[in-house]
Amino acid sequence: MEVGKVEIVFTKLSEIQEADRNVKDHDIGSIHESMNRFGFTSPLLLNEATGKLVAGHGRIEALKQKKQFKEGVPANIKVDDESGEWLVPVIRGVSFKNEEEAQAYLLADNRLVELGGWNTNALIEELEKLAEESSLEGTGFDDADIQAMYEDLEKQVGEGSDKGLPVGKPSYEIIFDDETQQAMFFEFVSWLKKNYDGETVGERLYQHIEICLGD
Repeated sequence: MEVGKVEIVFTKLSEIQEADRNVKDHDIGSIHESMNRFGFTSPLLLNEATGKLVAGHGRIEALKQKKQFKEGVPANIKVDDESGEWLVPVIRGVSFKNEEEAQAYLLADNRLVELGGWNTNALIEELEKLAEESSLEGTGFDDADIQAMYEDLEKQVGEGSDKGLPVGKPSYEIIFDDETQQAMFFEFVSWLKKNYDGETVGERLYQHIEICLGD
């Protein structure tokens, strides 16, 4: 493969070599769920200097498991007509000057995603909207994650670290007796979003309470 000419090449799964050292752990179950829902959407990246991967180790492990256990071929994975081998999209044409640079990129590819963080309020709203209109399957999030985010926000309010709130604001922990109550609470929060124009869950809840209590 000509270095500098970057292109995607469908490569036999059995011929793809992983890096000698990959210190990143993967939630393979979540990768399976994501692949089941969205297909194989992110090509692997090969280092032409060594012929080994520098990105995509979790995805390649999930693919090998799917093939081993005779699961359906994920969308965007091709099948070789003669051998039946799965053909995986791999980015080719990228070469690192030495093994140290390749290893540095492997670490950066995983680490830089972690550094970004989330806008928690906006994330909660997006997840609740998705849960209501579709599902959270394959996103890496579930209802327990949403509840944990609410609890973290409550702690931030209590510690005075929530933006715009003074120190000493009271905080409350919501404890549900069962999953039905929890589901009803999430439905209530979604209802607030539809019926009030506040920018945050707290603001919309305040508007609702204000109307209920009257002047």
